[in-house]
Amino acid sequence: MGTFSLTANNDIGSNAVWQTIPLGSLEFPQAPEPYDGNFDDDFWPSRHEEYNRLQWDAMDWHVIRDQIGEAANRLERRPEANPELEFDVPSVRERTFLEMWFGYGDPSVEAIRTDDGRYRVGYGQHRICAYADYPMDDRDRALMRVPPTGFLPTGPLSPDTRIPVLAH
Repeated sequence: MGTFSLTANNDIGSNAVWQTIPLGSLEFPQAPEPYDGNFDDDFWPSRHEEYNRLQWDAMDWHVIRDQIGEAANRLERRPEANPELEFDVPSVRERTFLEMWFGYGDPSVEAIRTDDGRYRVGYGQHRICAYADYPMDDRDRALMRVPPTGFLPTGPLSPDTRIPVLAH
C-alpha cells in the first residue's frame, strides 16, 4: 500500500481541535443498556458491517499503533483543527481504519472536556475501541467478531498512552 496523506476532519466547529490526550483521561461510554433505544433489530448489525469488512483478524495492529502514535507525537507539539497527516501502511485495511479514525465527516474519536479536566467520548464512537480496547459487552464483541483477548497485539495499553482525539 505505502504512504498516503490525510487531512484530519473537523466537522464539529472551530472550537474543536485535534490534540493528544492520555487514554487514562478518556471516559468511555457507559450506556446501561444501549439497545433500549428506538432501534430496530437490524440497526446494530448494520452499524458494524463496515468494521467487519476490514477483517480485524488480518489487520496489522502494530502498524496501526505506530502510525497513531506518530500522529499523537505531532499533535502533542502542535494541536490543529484540520492537520494534514502522513501515514505509511501495508494494506488498504490499515489505510481504511486510519481514514475512519480521523474521519470523513464522522471522526470516530470526538470527545468533550468535562469540568474535572477529563474527556467524555460520545456513545457511538465505536472505532476508538479497536485502539483503546475499552470494555464491550458480549453482544458488541460478537457483532464485531472481536476475540475475547481484544484487539491489541501486545496487551493492554498504559493509561499514559497518548492518542489523537478531536476535542472540544
